[in-house]
Amino acid sequence: MTIRAAPGCIPCPFGDGIAIFDTNSNSYFSMNAVGEFVWSQLDQPVEIEVLVGRVADRYRIEPSVCEGDIRKLVDDLAANRLVTLA
Repeated sequence: MTIRAAPGCIPCPFGDGIAIFDTNSNSYFSMNAVGEFVWSQLDQPVEIEVLVGRVADRYRIEPSVCEGDIRKLVDDLAANRLVTLA
């Protein structure tokens, strides 16, 4: 599965993470620092396995430790139309 930030989503700093303004729905969504790192990886299409590996490398953990959380985050982003999946 390939993930990419959806058009019309504008990130901005917010506390220890980011807020994403979706110009299509006029809604804000906030994410913590890990979510901010994930979002920073979505400018170009990326495979979920590659994304999990990048998060694991960044936070020096095993991919199996973060895979479920990353998949849930991607599912939440997709449900709110903040990313496109292919």
